[in-house]
Amino acid sequence: MMNKINLLLVTAVLLSSCMRSPLDDYKSQECAIISFKLPSGQTGDAEIVNSTDSATVTVMANEDLDLSSISPIVKISKGATVLPAPGVKVDFASQGNRYTYTVTSQAGSIRHWYVQVKKPEAPTGPRLQLLPNLGKWDPRVTVYSDLDYNDYLTRYQGWNGADGCYTVLLPDGRLLWSFQDSFFGNVSADRNRGGDNAFARNAAHLQIDTSLKSFIQLNPGVGNKSQTWIKYPGAADDQEWYWPGASQVHGNQLQMLLGHIRKTGSGTWDIADVSTDIALFDLPSMQLNRLVQNKDTSDSYNSGAMDAPDGYTYMYATENGYLTSYMYVARVADHDLTGNWEYYTGSGWSATPQKYNVCNNITQPNVFYRDGKYYLVSQQNLFGLDIYIQEASTPVGPWTNKRTLYHIPDQYSVDFISYNAFVHHALSRNGELVISYNINPSDFTTNFNKPGCADRYRPYFVRVFNWK
Repeated sequence: MMNKINLLLVTAVLLSSCMRSPLDDYKSQECAIISFKLPSGQTGDAEIVNSTDSATVTVMANEDLDLSSISPIVKISKGATVLPAPGVKVDFASQGNRYTYTVTSQAGSIRHWYVQVKKPEAPTGPRLQLLPNLGKWDPRVTVYSDLDYNDYLTRYQGWNGADGCYTVLLPDGRLLWSFQDSFFGNVSADRNRGGDNAFARNAAHLQIDTSLKSFIQLNPGVGNKSQTWIKYPGAADDQEWYWPGASQVHGNQLQMLLGHIRKTGSGTWDIADVSTDIALFDLPSMQLNRLVQNKDTSDSYNSGAMDAPDGYTYMYATENGYLTSYMYVARVADHDLTGNWEYYTGSGWSATPQKYNVCNNITQPNVFYRDGKYYLVSQQNLFGLDIYIQEASTPVGPWTNKRTLYHIPDQYSVDFISYNAFVHHALSRNGELVISYNINPSDFTTNFNKPGCADRYRPYFVRVFNWK
């Protein structure tokens, strides 16, 4: 009997040893940095952000800490690996006190983590010049000229003038600037742009940590040999091109709306909007991954977009009418511009393109959400000088409480046109609105060969307080 019991026990042990746990073959997909510490000189705990669109580590350090050769103590997800490996010395100093760590999960998933070491700085703020309100805008609003960013885009080499100015904050803290028609070349000390400047249909550069000394050109070429950043496939720049518009981060890519423009005749305004396309850039490299062409052919939805708290991204198009304009709305679920678009009908949403007007006299729509309300900022129709704001309880309106935020100087109503008012949320610091607008001389030839001519075609910036 005892032998039988022993045999049963041995059999049970053997069977249990042969049974496999359902977790035996499981490999974790997690590729996170759990903790990050400097070997010395750190103040406080590291701030770690691990979300769908952001993977960042921010560490505060003493002012006198040498960041050219440090070996951080890095803890990562179970089973994952990290490069640079723990113990390897890293030169943060030569990278602007930043470094990219790559974490690979047990299952092979990869995520780039952007680590920044910050040192204490003396309190600073933008250089501002108060602009007197002579009854031109709402008396409750205070407006300053932003001298920092006006000077930042007053450039003497490479890119030196453009319209269609947009910004978007990337997950690693860099700021992407994009422009439409742009000049590249040399500008003399008296702001004289030479006639040998190159003309590109679009342009972009990166700004690191809002440093006003950081300007990393993304256009291929150098100086007046620079070329258009995003070319329309298979066409000459003077026949078909892209004008970049609003963009957003989605996952590990930047999604940018593009206006596909076609030349239709020999005149300045002989052009037509053909379609709204999408450029997809890999992050953090900002390399163009692919173009999604003809995403929409009903109107130009590239000028404005907004991620709303309801899970949709809304796109806004405008179309000119007789002495007015009309604004239409499309949306896409899950904040993915490559998904299936829907169009507002006035009573609901349709998969078929619709043109239901939600607001008149809108040029470049800037819609954003703040504290339970939606706001719409736009410049006066027909190259007017007023920049308005309106508000609504939904992303499609109705838009009410229209008021003037700023009046562009009257000097730009003679021999100039003014347009492209855009709200730069990434540049705001204390809840104010940073707005750029563009000036453009009515005589194109005045952009060259005369002192001061380099300042006739460019964006200017204002900071608007008490805008609510």
